[in-house]
Amino acid sequence: MSVISCSYKDVFEEKVSRGKLLILAFQHVLTMCPASIAVPLILGSALNLDNKTVAFLVSANLFTSGISVLIQTFGFANIGSKLPLVMGASFAPLGVMISIGGQYGLNTLFGAIIGSGILIFVISFFMEKILVFFPNMVVGSFVTLIGISLIPVAFKDLAGGEGAANFGAVENIMLGGLVLIIIIGLNQYGKGLVRSLSLLIGIIIGTIIAFALGMVDLTPVAQASWFEIINPAKFGAPKFRIDAILMMTIFCVINLIQCIGVFSVLDEVCQTNTDSSTKIKGLRGVAMGQIFAGLFCSVPSTMFNENVGLIELTNVKSRNVIKMAGLFLIIIGFFPKVAALITIVPKPVMGGATISLFGIILTAGISILSKVDFSTGGNFTIVGISLAVGVGVTVVPNIFDAFPSLLSMLLSNGLFMVSITAIILNIVFNFKDIKKSLVAN
Repeated sequence: MSVISCSYKDVFEEKVSRGKLLILAFQHVLTMCPASIAVPLILGSALNLDNKTVAFLVSANLFTSGISVLIQTFGFANIGSKLPLVMGASFAPLGVMISIGGQYGLNTLFGAIIGSGILIFVISFFMEKILVFFPNMVVGSFVTLIGISLIPVAFKDLAGGEGAANFGAVENIMLGGLVLIIIIGLNQYGKGLVRSLSLLIGIIIGTIIAFALGMVDLTPVAQASWFEIINPAKFGAPKFRIDAILMMTIFCVINLIQCIGVFSVLDEVCQTNTDSSTKIKGLRGVAMGQIFAGLFCSVPSTMFNENVGLIELTNVKSRNVIKMAGLFLIIIGFFPKVAALITIVPKPVMGGATISLFGIILTAGISILSKVDFSTGGNFTIVGISLAVGVGVTVVPNIFDAFPSLLSMLLSNGLFMVSITAIILNIVFNFKDIKKSLVAN
């Protein structure tokens, strides 16, 4: 299939019936919620916050993720890409958020999120020059490592979830395997709406079976409140410390790199070619969403590869579906009991479902790398070394434990290491070409 120029009307404006629109949007919400909700849960646990505060952080996260989705899909005054991209809580700055929150408190944490969002927004105006340092070999290596690093997460869920008492139990693996088989079968042989909803159908069937086997815990639903207002500055006025803002900004740059990779995955899935101007608007939208997140006591959002994988799985590229998903997230944010209902899907079920999505991401990375000319410019070495470093750090993250804490957090991030290694090697091997591109831009 030939790659076409990115055209919103032709590619992302396909008409979807109202009923199908709602169901597909909910499927996207179900896909992004587990990973997105995990960030405030881990943050709350690490900061020893009470259950009520953690519940608020989860609701605020869903609410601000919805706002970020709408900023991204509608686009306002050159802010937002107008592409079908789902936004959710980013893991990239989680370590530094725990550090800032533990040392200075929540007010300083949310001040750092707001401040770094403003800095990222300013940086976006120079992004035309920065994107020169992200050719296919850099982005392809990054996306490939995302797939490699996510697949073990899916397999841990398949086995019951890391730390589970019945980790690796036969019933867990059989349940997750059945969900995967259902998704693959419906995607391959299903027609129309059934094919588009293969992931949702697989999750629903898997959850029903799990409930019959006594594997579903309804306690979180019973304990959650019915309604809660997401108040800005709920914990008081944000406090702005320069050191905390700079620390947060460093890790949010990693988040931007991840978003650049998502644009490439979307292009591979939809056979489009997103131009630099659209990417810059999208990254500006990420920054604006982060500012809103800090104001509403939430965490930075990133573009979700999982949902791009779902676009490939359903073959529905409509931007309207993602807009509706954003509205769902905002509404769910006000109803904690609904959010809790989504979280009760058993780990083995989600593991079986996400294996298919993460596999698509890995394939997209390989496809991007297939466009690289490995016979010139040391590209063979660049990709090989950067992936080796990225995979090595991902598998053995504690190798840098003896380093200062901030540096250790940075160097133990596989996605940062694969990116910085590829960028540096590309500069070394292809300095003249990069210099020409910088002058041209």
